Amino acid sequence: MLHPSKLRPAKKRAAVLLAISTVAAALATPLTAAPAAPAEAPAPAAAGLRWTGCATPRYPTLQCASLKVPLDHEQPAGRQISLALTRVPHTAAASQGPLLVNPGGPGGSGRALAGFIASALPKDVAAQYDVIGFDPRGVGKSEPALDCGSGHFNPVRPDSVPRDGATERANLERVRSFAVSCQEKHADVLPYVGTVSAARDLEVLR
Repeated sequence: MLHPSKLRPAKKRAAVLLAISTVAAALATPLTAAPAAPAEAPAPAAAGLRWTGCATPRYPTLQCASLKVPLDHEQPAGRQISLALTRVPHTAAASQGPLLVNPGGPGGSGRALAGFIASALPKDVAAQYDVIGFDPRGVGKSEPALDCGSGHFNPVRPDSVPRDGATERANLERVRSFAVSCQEKHADVLPYVGTVSAARDLEVLR
């Protein structure tokens, strides 16, 4: 995956527009909607986030926090895991609220996206939002983080487009060993690392 700092201007603009359109589509509500029902109380895990400074030379206002969510959302009082968050706070007098950016992937770290998106947006736009990034469950600084195969991504790797049977067999063995290692190390967590759990994490975070 190309690091954000290597993106050319056109690709950088495209990445920003994609992130904004994804968030806008998720959060938009129809103008003609009926009066909303009384809002539910915030989920306990979402209350009381403690943001602390974690500035970098490139993003001097960057803040970090950790959010507890259930490992199994069907068992909210059960085992908890943590999501690592970052935020570039708004600087304008009036705030438009949070702008949550999703790294996608799957498996992509998104903590760096807060600073990247905040710096890529027009300054007068970025100033109105708390731009928030996060590492999805199992990724990066979130805990527990999955480490399924030591050296799996190290060079030299077989060509991902095999041109002969030997390369294909090497790729299949590499994938098999990675899956076995992941199961051995993280059998208690793997059933809860997936799209549905990640979507429910977003609801808690939102």
